[in-house]
Amino acid sequence: RKKDGTLLSPSIFIPVAEKTGIILELGERVIEKVCLLLKNSDAIKLGIHYIEINLSVIQCEKRDLAKRLISIVEKYDIAPGLINLEITETASISARTILLENMKTLINYGFTFSLDDFGKGESNLMYIVEMPVSIVDYDMLKAFFRSPKAKTVVQAVVNMAHNMNLKMVAEGIETEEEIQGMSKENIDYIQGYYYSKPMPMADYEKYLLQFDLKQA
Repeated sequence: RKKDGTLLSPSIFIPVAEKTGIILELGERVIEKVCLLLKNSDAIKLGIHYIEINLSVIQCEKRDLAKRLISIVEKYDIAPGLINLEITETASISARTILLENMKTLINYGFTFSLDDFGKGESNLMYIVEMPVSIVDYDMLKAFFRSPKAKTVVQAVVNMAHNMNLKMVAEGIETEEEIQGMSKENIDYIQGYYYSKPMPMADYEKYLLQFDLKQA
């Protein structure tokens, strides 16, 4: 938090954490917090299938990534299938071989992976082909509602992903119009402020009680 009590955006503190190396400790702390939530709450009983955790570029470059993550879930006795790990395209630029080896180990152990922020920057379709991800988080959906060309591109990417047996997540959904638009495009999952802004862990279970996720 800032001195005035407002939240500090991850876009500000994550680059600093990566530059200083603190991101490694921070990343593992996040995973531990998720494991504690899954272990000490009724999130699973309330219908949560899995929780997504972002991996930083720095984490993905470490040869012992798989070993460290497996150690954490074993410490808390959490099924790895309850955690989906998000990577970005930039994560493979300097250490693709290391990342692929870690992904293979983690997938064999039971984790799943998703490609985060696809659609931002110079997205490379071959990244989807080469990386063993099962979910694609697509970030071109704002343009979907503004440009016929963008709509055509989004529809093509969704069809391509489904033909590859990949699930699609629509990121950044904030309005009823966007929800209705995505429901017509066969999107698998919705992510965005339409449902909720980030909240403290203590409030999360209360939030889940509002929904019957087992029927979703």
